[in-house]
Amino acid sequence: MKIGAVFPGNQGEEKMAKRQNTQNIVIPILFFIISLALTNSVQAAAPVWTLNYPDAEIHQGFLGIAKISGNDQFLVATNPDASELFAVSKNGTLLWNYKPKNTTEDWRSPWITGISISPDNSLIGVSTMLPGCCRGVISRTPSNKIILFDAAGDTIWNFSSEEPPRSIAISGNGRDIFVGYDSRSLSCFDINGTPLWNQSTESPISTIEVSADGNFILASGENVMGEYTNDVYLFTRGGILIWKKQFRGENALGISPDSQNFIIFGDPPRKIDYLDHEGQIIWESSFGSMGMAMAMAGDGQYIVVGTTDNQVHLLNNNGETLWSRPMSDSVYSIAISRDGNVIGIGMDKNLTLLDKSGKVSWQFTTNATVIPVAVSSDGDYIAAESDKIYFFNRWGNTPVIDPEIHETVSSPVSDVTQTIPTTRQAPIPEIFSLISAGLVAGWMIYLWGKRE
Repeated sequence: MKIGAVFPGNQGEEKMAKRQNTQNIVIPILFFIISLALTNSVQAAAPVWTLNYPDAEIHQGFLGIAKISGNDQFLVATNPDASELFAVSKNGTLLWNYKPKNTTEDWRSPWITGISISPDNSLIGVSTMLPGCCRGVISRTPSNKIILFDAAGDTIWNFSSEEPPRSIAISGNGRDIFVGYDSRSLSCFDINGTPLWNQSTESPISTIEVSADGNFILASGENVMGEYTNDVYLFTRGGILIWKKQFRGENALGISPDSQNFIIFGDPPRKIDYLDHEGQIIWESSFGSMGMAMAMAGDGQYIVVGTTDNQVHLLNNNGETLWSRPMSDSVYSIAISRDGNVIGIGMDKNLTLLDKSGKVSWQFTTNATVIPVAVSSDGDYIAAESDKIYFFNRWGNTPVIDPEIHETVSSPVSDVTQTIPTTRQAPIPEIFSLISAGLVAGWMIYLWGKRE
């Protein structure tokens, strides 16, 4: 017998060993591929459409506004310098636009300071204001207006307030319109544009929240320097002041759906206060860093907060922190769906979508800071402003759009360009994941068969 000779039995063992080695190498590689593909399918996103807007850089430092209608049919948004408003369908068709005009006496053009969509989605309230030359200075001019449009963009009425309106809110009952003024007052109009009452406040009113039943109005003004004795006010529908308090912040507001509780999120106070009708604090929650953004779910069960230390926190309505998670940058804007299942986070050159557990659903990179971000009530659509207006669905990919209907879009604005997808983009990450899973399964079946 020659040394090194191999018997048939040894050859079989050698083949089995080689097969086992191959299996040990290939299967982990395939599992790595499928894991990578699944990760990409979660984090990658593509907008349904984008809208490039003209930005004249007229009002430096002002932030745009974005509102999605309650029926998900359209978006109303301004460009970042708030010099023009656009109404766009969920499919990306530019429906109409509005650009405030100034009088010959005005030293500059007005900006759009507020947008509100009625509960039945048939009316859009807009406030425009001519800014003063510097902090604390206001301009009284006919260019300061409250305008009510219908959904088609036709003007129903136009009221020159002379006083500079900073915010607007259509009531949950659909019959009242509330306007906050930089000249320190809050007004109520009926749906026909008739002024009903005006109440003086100690601070400008830059933010308004109205209860779902329309019976309570929570109003606030910027008071970072503490120059105003009070900066948050609770009024009845009839204009009766219930309480007023000082929180010293650029306050974000919220009202529970049963109209029983009121939320004030102060920046720089770094905390949330949860109050009752009498203004008594039921609970408060503090944060180690300055707050940048706060939103309350429509069902009142969840409150989401973004802070400057790159954190997002989800609380329940008892003030308990359900989770906190780090983000890649400071949170500049935040929005949440009615049930809390969809959370939109705007950061520097990044839009991230989280679910209720804090898990990342998808991310999208932009060319500028994302502010604001809007999430539809049902969570199916997300809008964001950055270097352009972006519109997504909750799954982060493009739905089918009929090319015969939307391939060519006529626009009343010649200098606004649109990117309208006409066919569904292939969900490559999802397909890749399925193919990878099939390869793994097929390979394992093949190896099992060879062993037999």
